[in-house]
Amino acid sequence: MDQSRVSLSYARALLQWSSDKGVEKEVYTQSDSVINLLSNNPDFIMLLQSPMISATKKAKTIHLVMDKAAPILSNFISLAVKKGRTNQLKGIMLSYRKLYRDMYGIIHACVESPEGISKRNEEGIKRFLSNSFNKEIEFEFTLNPSLIGGFVLTIEDRLLDKSVKGELNKLNKKLMGIVQ
Repeated sequence: MDQSRVSLSYARALLQWSSDKGVEKEVYTQSDSVINLLSNNPDFIMLLQSPMISATKKAKTIHLVMDKAAPILSNFISLAVKKGRTNQLKGIMLSYRKLYRDMYGIIHACVESPEGISKRNEEGIKRFLSNSFNKEIEFEFTLNPSLIGGFVLTIEDRLLDKSVKGELNKLNKKLMGIVQ
């Protein structure tokens, strides 16, 4: 079974369990903490994957870390590691987040800009997208100085690049097409 199918299977099981327990929103919130932990701490991943560290020590470490970052997910993470799914943990959490948003009709939108967006513009973007899609929009605003100016908006799997860098790349492609 490929990694994405494994991740999706575990994510579905986690969503079913969290729904049965009535904690799906808490799991959704804590899954973000787990993703950040896995993304920003390669030493933690190495510890979980190390064959030199006993399963008991791994379980204790997971509980110590997860009880602070994501207490509801502590046992789930331990189970996934025990089953040899350490490499899929981030994918499982991302899949869970996608399934949760689909279940509750939430759209994820990411706005990248070279500098911070004013509160007024941020509210305007939120209002426009909420009205356009007639759904709840979950926003993520990130800084990307390489864009020079403008913004890049990603909504689910759609991309709108209105950055200076993007426009320069389009112009370059057109010019290269003419020259070739």
